[in-house]
Amino acid sequence: MKILSKIIFCLTLALLLVLLLTACEEVPAAGMVELKSESELRQIAEEECPPSTFVRMERQRNKNICHFTDNACGFAFTIYSFASESTFEGLRIGYVEHTTNTWEQCYYDYVIDTIKPEADAIASQYGFTIEKLDRTPITPFVYLHTDRTLAQISSGMVQLGHLVKSKDVHHKYDHCELWAKHYNSEKGFWEEFAFYRFKDDVTDDMDKHDIYYYMDNAEEQLGVKCIFERKTQMKGSEIPGLPSHEYYDDNDANRIYDVYFFHTESGEKKLIAVFQVAQNVYYIADTE
Repeated sequence: MKILSKIIFCLTLALLLVLLLTACEEVPAAGMVELKSESELRQIAEEECPPSTFVRMERQRNKNICHFTDNACGFAFTIYSFASESTFEGLRIGYVEHTTNTWEQCYYDYVIDTIKPEADAIASQYGFTIEKLDRTPITPFVYLHTDRTLAQISSGMVQLGHLVKSKDVHHKYDHCELWAKHYNSEKGFWEEFAFYRFKDDVTDDMDKHDIYYYMDNAEEQLGVKCIFERKTQMKGSEIPGLPSHEYYDDNDANRIYDVYFFHTESGEKKLIAVFQVAQNVYYIADTE
């Protein structure tokens, strides 16, 4: 009995220790992390969001939450400061403060919800279904799943694009697109085959998407309309006027790069080459 009592006593102590550690993990902000105040969170709203109205401040154990309403659209969003665990090589080294602003996601949800009845009608008419993204859009606004061709759904894509743009009162999606997908039974997944651009009402095959992308970059750098002529591949050392000391070293001279030839509205013939894409830097040169 004594041995059994000792075992029970030890198990009880172990259980109490686990519960104590768990309780400690639940209150990391207590005296360890300074959360942002109401005034600081309201300042973030003024600096990062369109005009909005402050509703209330909510304080939780590890979180300070400010609730707002977007003035133009009326949807609710929050900006909150919270404590999260900081680790290094798998070891806990303390807690740090993080701030999250939900305006972008709430605005996307608002636009999607607002257009849904009309969008569903367009989708039904043209034979596609609409897949909302699980994040805020950067390039595609939504995906369209279909078994039809671009020619069959092109008008529907344009109509859906116009609908989105009419509800995008904050103009967050002016440069977004709609991407259409076919199911590839051999590969076992959906893949993009066509796109629609909000910017200029263009629909085209996805294998031409890069052409529009690089013409956009050329127009942004030159400040003029650029008209695509042809795409080719060239060695770095063969690209006209490319200064090796700025764009590549001797090891890159034989590397193959995509090169896009185009002309401006005034007739100037130029090229744009794919260099330092991650830094959004492209080489543009005159051609004969």
